[in-house]
Amino acid sequence: MLCRTPPVLVVLLGAAGAVPLHAQRDPVADPTSAAIDSVFSRYDHTGTPGCALGVFRDGRMVYQRGYGMADLNQGIAITPRTVFYLASTSKQFTAMSVALLAEQGKVRLDDPVRKYVPELPPYANSITVRNRNYHTSRIRDYITRRAPSGRSLAHEIQQEVALELIARQHAADFPPGVRFSYSNSGYPLLALIVKRVSGLTLRDFAEANIFRPLGMSSTHFHDDRAMIVPRRAEGYEPDGHGGFRIVRTSFALVGDGGLLSTVEDLLRWDSNFYANRLGNGGPSLIQQVLTRGRLAGGDTLDYAFGLFHGKYRGLETVEHGGSFIGFRAQLLRFPGEHFSVAVLCNDYTANPERLAQQVADRYLPKQMDSTPITAPAPGPRVTVAPERLERLLGRYEFSPGMVAKFTRAGDTLRVAIGGQSPLVVAPLSDTLFVTEQLPGEVEFRGLPDGRPGLLLRAFGMRDPVPPLPDPPVLTAGQRAAFAGVYVSDELDTTFRLEVAGDSLEVRARLGPWRPLEPIQGDEFAVGGGKLAFERDRKGKVVGFTLSTGRARNMAFVRVGEKARE
Repeated sequence: MLCRTPPVLVVLLGAAGAVPLHAQRDPVADPTSAAIDSVFSRYDHTGTPGCALGVFRDGRMVYQRGYGMADLNQGIAITPRTVFYLASTSKQFTAMSVALLAEQGKVRLDDPVRKYVPELPPYANSITVRNRNYHTSRIRDYITRRAPSGRSLAHEIQQEVALELIARQHAADFPPGVRFSYSNSGYPLLALIVKRVSGLTLRDFAEANIFRPLGMSSTHFHDDRAMIVPRRAEGYEPDGHGGFRIVRTSFALVGDGGLLSTVEDLLRWDSNFYANRLGNGGPSLIQQVLTRGRLAGGDTLDYAFGLFHGKYRGLETVEHGGSFIGFRAQLLRFPGEHFSVAVLCNDYTANPERLAQQVADRYLPKQMDSTPITAPAPGPRVTVAPERLERLLGRYEFSPGMVAKFTRAGDTLRVAIGGQSPLVVAPLSDTLFVTEQLPGEVEFRGLPDGRPGLLLRAFGMRDPVPPLPDPPVLTAGQRAAFAGVYVSDELDTTFRLEVAGDSLEVRARLGPWRPLEPIQGDEFAVGGGKLAFERDRKGKVVGFTLSTGRARNMAFVRVGEKARE
């Protein structure tokens, strides 16, 4: 569903030590309405979906507006009171619910998850509640694991079905606490823990302990898909012909997502991080949810309780975005400036992270570094010599099955990700590039062997990946060797591979046929994932593992052969 040290009451806990929150600060700028509205010019129309904006300063709403339409069928415009689906921005509210139970002594963060969810396999004995908050348990993402069945994400999934999917995982991908790996699975488990410990659903617990005390009257965890919600926006995506189509879901599982809210209500939530009124009151609860996770090796994570710590143009940030089924959201906080931006959108192609940053650029120019890190540098355009660009060209697999292909048109670098249309990549230097469509930099970092390695900040990469060799060209006989039926006990699904002309296609049990794109060797990309085939000692294909960015090495065994006529 879809990133730093923030304030605790009147103290900013920073890497350089404690800084008084109310120390002398440069004044926030007072940009014109036109300057702010220009950021959303793409949506400031009556024929498109759009976004709601809320700008918060010192606990006050200093600017709010809606751009575009909440409902294109009915001609209803977006306002600051429009209700949006927040997707993964919801996680911080689930995490706060767990923190409140911990404060009450009803949950211990270092208890094994199986104490509360005994349905999980024995390997989960070493996975703690804290691991689930910090994404360090490596229980595979249940949404990703559901996709191989061919079911759409728009289809309803009940809590017990999600739990069954999680419980069918045979083993964790790595020992708990060793690595950070973002996975939606932890947060439905946390929602289940809330229910079993408190006797209330996550929706009812959050209403009683968060939303009602803070006056968030337009906010709830939407666990009833048939419920009527006044002022709720529809979700949209492009229809491929210059217009938009509605995308709806019966998905009502909450915890990792599922929150409905407004920018007006998010002001109340944001303000509580500076003067806590939840639980026992005081800073300890806020300090808990803002505390970064720590790996077994001692490294500190960027992730806290459903919140990312980071920096933007030299300023500390706390934030979390979200995207799912026609909606995208971002709540970006600059704790040292007591300044935040909320952007909620009902266009799935929107980039609320970048929009929020652009709004912040206009309010905090004196506080920020002079050069934005997510937009081309101001002033004369940086030019990279063609021969230097030439060294960067090629294919890079930055996530399992996701390949970025860099090409050059004159002195312009372009990138096509996952086979999509190429994006222009603007240079900040010989090795650092940006594109408006992605937050964060595109960086090329030298590898020990002298080749350039790729880092895509928008995808959370920490280490550069090397360029790929040219993709293999398969003969008819080589293609036929992969055709067959493959089953996965863990995913309870079947894949069928067939030869289609001079290519291979695969279909999950309930899904459409999809082409396999060769990556290298016996590895193929399909639908945002990777199939890595395995052979026996005689060289016969006997199975494969399916990996995605959030679920690795899901095993399939070959049970039959069938080539398309």
